[in-house]
Amino acid sequence: METIEKKFKQELQNFHKQKMNIGRLWNVPKSTAKLLYSFVLIKSPKNIIEIGTSNGYSTFWLSIAAEICNAKIDTIEVEKDRFKMAKDNLKKRNNITLHLGKAENIIPNLNKTFDLVFIDAGKIGYINYIKLLETKLSHNALIIADNVISHRSTTKDYLDYINSRDYYENVELEIDSGLELSFYKYREE
Repeated sequence: METIEKKFKQELQNFHKQKMNIGRLWNVPKSTAKLLYSFVLIKSPKNIIEIGTSNGYSTFWLSIAAEICNAKIDTIEVEKDRFKMAKDNLKKRNNITLHLGKAENIIPNLNKTFDLVFIDAGKIGYINYIKLLETKLSHNALIIADNVISHRSTTKDYLDYINSRDYYENVELEIDSGLELSFYKYREE
């Protein structure tokens, strides 16, 4: 069986070259990307949302796994140059819808229920993103928040929020910059 790295060698090399040439691309490490890929395969979602596309590296990994389980991805990037790079990098992937703008403006207009969420954008905004998404989450939706260890102080409000609500089951993974995994349970209104 051909590995992902061999099958998509050219695409993955392009992401690496962009990061080396530009520097300020906030791509997850390869180990986190592989973990995201695995989470998609395990969860087998129908709809995925990613907040913080950058140049599309994590989106690419999500997309490869999403293709296997016939899932669609909405991904949001606020910065125009990174959005253009992502659009070019992901042009061969047909299961992705890219959105340019602030997540706070885009999320309310998405008329979907999401089974898997990946948050890797402005850390202070994590709490706003999850609050906007709560009415759009399926039961047992998996929410993955990156940088919860490396940016503990700026993700504190988010972590306090999800850890104080009984409709989230949470676990922190000490991998790379830290991932917070949360499973959303329907709230009793």
